[in-house]
Amino acid sequence: MFGRGTWAILGLAKESLEAFRASLEDRAIMAGCSQMAASAVTRQFSSDALGVNPFRAPRLDEEHPIALEHQEPLAQYAITEHEEGSEHALPAEVLDCKGYGFSEEQFQLDSKMPWYGLWAVSNEWKDVSDLASIKEQRSYVLLERPYRFLQAIDKKSVDQETLGVTVAVRKQVPVLLDFNEGCVYIESSNKKLIYSIVVRLQQLGAGIFPVAWTYGHPNWTAEIVNRLYEGTQYQNDFAKRADEATRFKAKEIEKLEDRELEKIVANYFSMTQLASELWVGISGPAQVRLHDASPPIGVKAPTTATTLLNMTNGATVLSGAITFQERVQFTGKDGGERTFRKDLLSIDVNDRINLTDVGAAMLRGFDAPAFRKDIQREIRQTHEVPSIEQFWGAWLHELSNAVRMIEAAFREVLDIDGNQECGILPVKVLAPPELTPEVMNA
Repeated sequence: MFGRGTWAILGLAKESLEAFRASLEDRAIMAGCSQMAASAVTRQFSSDALGVNPFRAPRLDEEHPIALEHQEPLAQYAITEHEEGSEHALPAEVLDCKGYGFSEEQFQLDSKMPWYGLWAVSNEWKDVSDLASIKEQRSYVLLERPYRFLQAIDKKSVDQETLGVTVAVRKQVPVLLDFNEGCVYIESSNKKLIYSIVVRLQQLGAGIFPVAWTYGHPNWTAEIVNRLYEGTQYQNDFAKRADEATRFKAKEIEKLEDRELEKIVANYFSMTQLASELWVGISGPAQVRLHDASPPIGVKAPTTATTLLNMTNGATVLSGAITFQERVQFTGKDGGERTFRKDLLSIDVNDRINLTDVGAAMLRGFDAPAFRKDIQREIRQTHEVPSIEQFWGAWLHELSNAVRMIEAAFREVLDIDGNQECGILPVKVLAPPELTPEVMNA
């Protein structure tokens, strides 16, 4: 978190806040949903499991491990469905253990806002040994020849005697819940992991529903990058730099005296100013199509993209990494006026902007470099370091602002009427048809 990454966004029912809060205060629920319990499930039953830790303590379960004799009852409790009034209960030693988070205070990011943060921890039972090398070693020792030169019966013998090393493999990602805006942010693009997190959040009372980036244009992601490219400024400068790249090595190209312009032509192949005064640059990774019938060509270097786009009249941009900038003016030490471009955020715009299998809108390649620079500047000025919850809360606020900025920019670029709904919207799930005799016999 706090750097370049990929975030999945799902809808969060605001009215489920009270149920979620109640779960956070319930020791039995939180113990059963914890990473402490998920780790016990994986070790006891050699199966995958997902648990949660509070945002302040990503390895809380390791800091306060439970006794070995309590792992099996905890694992059994975690995989059992509990009906109201059931006799299933956890030992007091487990409920009183400090190895799991409970209470709203441990998960809330701001005392005045319904913002929450947690670590979702995936535990997988995997063979982490290199079986091929183990087989090779046994072949050398027992039969004095490489494994591939063994007879079939000898290979079978070696295979049967080869045992790998199976352990619990742990991976964890931050999860942010904003009940004010109605959004969940998960730093992952793994469909299986996102689905497991959604299930866990629902068990904690959070109402999760599918969403998607939605605009009224067909192939709207390609339409956006194309319209941005069509409105680009500095076209001659981009073309000149692309020509130089075909004749000189990168270190031989003479940098421009205009430092602002040099950064533009060195890092982008398009730079467009929006009506909002924001600037949007396009860089690689990008895809270019030379004409309608040709396959897309993947490019990384901005100069390569410029060269390809100037090869044919019908060349188009299909996708690209876009960066939002603001142009800032300041007074230099000599009293002269200066300008520099401040990168606000960047994302990849392509046809994978929605993860429809799990109902998530994606922020791929998302970064907000200004966020880190602004906080570091504030620390230098105030000599005060924010608390962990302030870091998490500020990042959640940054994600929310970024989504609004992107939604507004996309609306502007596509010339969408202000009354038309667009942006990240709930996905309408069609109800199954009523099973009447007419439907069944159709």
